[in-house]
Amino acid sequence: PLAASPSPTATATPGVPSSPATPPSPLTLTLWLPPQFDPAADTSAGALLQARLDEFASRRPGVQIAVRIKDVTGPANLLDALIATGKAAPAALPDLIALPREDLETAALKGALRPLDGLTDLLDDPDWYAYARQLGHVQNTAFGLPFAGDALVLLYRPESVGTPPRDWSLLSGVEQRVQTPEGEEQTVRLLLPAADPQALFSLCLYLSANGPLTEEQGILSLDEQTLARTLAFYRQAWDDGALPPAVLQYQTDEQVWEAFRAGEGDLAVTWLSHYLQEMPEGIAVLPLPGLDGDTYTLATGWAWGLAGADAEVRPQAVELLEFLMDGEFLGQWNAASGYLPTRPSAMEAHPDETLTEIAASAQPLPPHDVILKVGPVMQEALLSVLNGEAEPEEAAQTALDALK
Repeated sequence: PLAASPSPTATATPGVPSSPATPPSPLTLTLWLPPQFDPAADTSAGALLQARLDEFASRRPGVQIAVRIKDVTGPANLLDALIATGKAAPAALPDLIALPREDLETAALKGALRPLDGLTDLLDDPDWYAYARQLGHVQNTAFGLPFAGDALVLLYRPESVGTPPRDWSLLSGVEQRVQTPEGEEQTVRLLLPAADPQALFSLCLYLSANGPLTEEQGILSLDEQTLARTLAFYRQAWDDGALPPAVLQYQTDEQVWEAFRAGEGDLAVTWLSHYLQEMPEGIAVLPLPGLDGDTYTLATGWAWGLAGADAEVRPQAVELLEFLMDGEFLGQWNAASGYLPTRPSAMEAHPDETLTEIAASAQPLPPHDVILKVGPVMQEALLSVLNGEAEPEEAAQTALDALK
């Protein structure tokens, strides 16, 4: 056989420079955010987040960060876009996405997010409030790192109420008389969303009295006696004139907040973020009292989730995720954006005894599917009691029958 001919050796042509090596393409990390967290927004919170992203990119030459803004509701919202993109074009998935707790839960259960177990152990760090650590888990698996918290609280007007109300005794008896700005006396007025289909305040009162949501067999259920006590609380406040008729039409916390700001109430049950994002004069905040007076509130929040399909990019995405969860940065950003800190180290930047008490005592909202089933039943029971159609015990029994 013929010997193979040697391959010709490439030689540089005299006077002709060799072609330079092609520089590597920059690595792009894509973030999906809602409008209120837009780093390009003309707000102090936006500037803080943009500076943090710029700092990360400056420390990682060759890394670029692309931010996409998507609405939380409506067509092509964050959750729907995430699920649709994962099915149709996985390569276009964001590396990190900011989701409210209920959307994080849905996305995790639908397989649209990657578990964080094995990628980061940050949720195992002791530097978390208990409510926030639980918000980051779905069915005992870590799927998100909560960066912004929110909780149901009691707002009040010190000018009219006077001594901060630590329980609900102000709603009845001798103590329910308050001063108007004109110096006149009137019955204290408590604003709350009685027509809220999720019935979160009713659920909060019920849980504060150790009311269960499941039976021993794990079947969704309510305790009739505890629910009757919860409904009786409303009935007493209604009979004493502490609940104005307008509460029957309030379906959202936004409606309650606007009415309270307009001076239509002395007390209001609403989300802490409404207060923190405006800090209006003449209004103060307290932890929400439970049915028996002890502090008990439900909390929710926003968390970063990991969605990208590119395994080579994932380590850098996790590194950015951990960089955004630094306690000092979060403390400044939480204060600027008007959200409850999720980590004690974040509270150190702007220590506040009331916020610390709220964060330390808050309990996470029950699973979203539980709220969707229990909420309408509680709402219907409450409206039937306030409208005089049923007694608390009768309405409680009807509610239990509706869940069977």
